[in-house]
Amino acid sequence: MTEFDPAWLIYFGAALLLMAYAIREELKLRIMIVVSTFVYIAYYYLVTSPPLWDAIFTSLLMVAVNLWVLAQIVLERTRLRLSDDEKQLFDAFETLTPGQFRRVLKLTKWHKATDPEGTVLTREDEPSGELFYIMEGAISVQKSDRQFRLPSGNFVGEVAYILRRRTTATTVAPLGVRFVKWDSDSLRQLGEKHPNLGNALNALLTRDLAKKLTSSYRPDDAMPATEQTKELLEAAG
Repeated sequence: MTEFDPAWLIYFGAALLLMAYAIREELKLRIMIVVSTFVYIAYYYLVTSPPLWDAIFTSLLMVAVNLWVLAQIVLERTRLRLSDDEKQLFDAFETLTPGQFRRVLKLTKWHKATDPEGTVLTREDEPSGELFYIMEGAISVQKSDRQFRLPSGNFVGEVAYILRRRTTATTVAPLGVRFVKWDSDSLRQLGEKHPNLGNALNALLTRDLAKKLTSSYRPDDAMPATEQTKELLEAAG
């Protein structure tokens, strides 16, 4: 039987590498490079005795770097390693890719309203430097002489964020409501650093605002007219 010639590994590895360079999709390209590098490592191990350890070591370093980049690509494209709350929040950011969302997530602060009298999020016609999203529960909203409740799944403060103007309503999160918030300036800086992310975020918030403007609130959307709610909203305004 003819002995296997390790030299063929060089040709095979080179062929894989050439195929990798012809691939435009980065994930597949990186995988092909890793596979071809392992073929080269096999050659360095078999071609001489003792094996070419220096070449094997440097090749393994190349594999490690490519595997690290592959991990980043996977995180950029999937919801892998997101918690249940983070997945729920990601569902609200439908215009963002998983990678863009992970950047936003680094600026996210998670809160639960603990004040028995309610936590004021925004005050009507006052500057606001924060953007909010209601994760669980309903908040009370007072705009001029109109008062209603806004359920979970809505952003708060998007007008002030998009138009860089004063807020249009006083919003209060009752005890137990879960919400997240972002510093508006930090979020804008992130959008300027990553223009595609900034455009996607503005499109999302504009869509959320349009949804609110076209929604008609039914009588049962009104907040209960309790004295505590009235006093709280008067104090906030």
